[in-house]
Amino acid sequence: MQEMSALTASYVTAAAAMVAAALYLIFRLRLFLTTTTMLVGSLLLIYGPACLSYTLSSGERAYLIHLLSGSVGAPHAIFAAIKAKGLDLGAVVTAMNFSIALMYLGIIAGVEIVDRLIPKRIAAMRIALTDWNAQTLEDDLGSQRFLLILILSLVAFMLFFSIAEHHVATIWNFLSIKGDDDLNVAKNAFRLHFAGSPNYSYRLVLGAVAPMFVIWGLLSGWVNRSLPLLLAASLLLMATAIGKLEILSKAPPAFFLIQLMIAVFLTFTNRITWRTALGGACVVALVLYAITRLIMTISQGIAGLEFVYFRVFEVENQALLENFATFPYAHPYMWGANLRPVAVLMGLPYLPAFSIVAFTWYGTYDTTNPALFIADAWADFSYAGVAVFSLIAGAVCRSVDAAFLVHGKTVVAVAVLGATFIGVFTLLATALNIALFSGGLLLAPVLAGLLVTATRYFGRQRPTSPAGNATRHK
Repeated sequence: MQEMSALTASYVTAAAAMVAAALYLIFRLRLFLTTTTMLVGSLLLIYGPACLSYTLSSGERAYLIHLLSGSVGAPHAIFAAIKAKGLDLGAVVTAMNFSIALMYLGIIAGVEIVDRLIPKRIAAMRIALTDWNAQTLEDDLGSQRFLLILILSLVAFMLFFSIAEHHVATIWNFLSIKGDDDLNVAKNAFRLHFAGSPNYSYRLVLGAVAPMFVIWGLLSGWVNRSLPLLLAASLLLMATAIGKLEILSKAPPAFFLIQLMIAVFLTFTNRITWRTALGGACVVALVLYAITRLIMTISQGIAGLEFVYFRVFEVENQALLENFATFPYAHPYMWGANLRPVAVLMGLPYLPAFSIVAFTWYGTYDTTNPALFIADAWADFSYAGVAVFSLIAGAVCRSVDAAFLVHGKTVVAVAVLGATFIGVFTLLATALNIALFSGGLLLAPVLAGLLVTATRYFGRQRPTSPAGNATRHK
């Protein structure tokens, strides 16, 4: 009886936290497209009611679609697997629900801390966001020389790896795979051996850096009528598209296309109305469905819709449940050993949490099932980790907005928002430190700030002509 009351209380607490986060999004943050609103909105989308329905339905595939269509499915095998290991499923779900509630509260606290540390800048940002639609897109960078050099350098860097690693041939060979019954099996086997570049630097540039400079270069070239910049950005767009497709997965090219659509959207408006939200959701669903059909063989109609729903909403919540069922019930908390430097200092062999989760439920250390950023926080430090990591996530997102949106509709602001979109969604599927760096949530804004600072500094330091000096002395 006590266990059931705790489980019920956890559901009520999680639901209350979701309602509070939704109200905070609408009335405090307001429905402008920013890094912070993308964070809160995406969490509510995937780890909101969809998360509660997943555990309440015992992981029934496409439960909400079945509910609307009147059909009934079977519980997911992970729930039976948890019970088969003798673990307390109610305690696992209770801990997960309370952690999700704590995550929302921690993010709100992080945002509010930043607002109180720099109130004047936040007030100026709010005015700029309100006036966004009345502004024309401006490029306040000044000289485009450094931007052009950087984009051309990225193009050369990325094309070098694409040519050396035969990315185009890999994509063609993947799309040329034929078969009827075992087509997905053949594609999965090909993907396992040939997908993605083995070079970390290339993957980092492809995921966190190149998309921002594609947007930046195209918009800056358009605003300044710079043909060289437009051509360079177009080459970078091509190199990035090749790299995204070569991963042989639906998410990277789909999210890159969504990044570009966000940039186009922001050049006109930053307001999220019910019409834009509905239209955006339909476009995103269409993009995901189309690319999923390109990458994988799925059924058409309702079956195809169920598959996309399952991959977008339920797989993420399944991964989160697997993590919470592993720590501390099947494996003790790691107390920082999930981070390589900490593990080295502790004199322990480095074994990431996701490998332990994979071995616990699938019997292998090689399988990876990405989970929400609080999964790693929970594996290391329990509720304290969830609270601290959530606070950091909220503070980082708000700080990025305060740094780049205070001047309104600028090319730099649009490019940074396009980049942080991927960073936010990386948070939904991996650890905080990975999202900040490899996902570009912090790396991309830092690089943008460094480029702006360097351009303005060297622009002021540019030597003048002797005639100009003589005139100044007079």
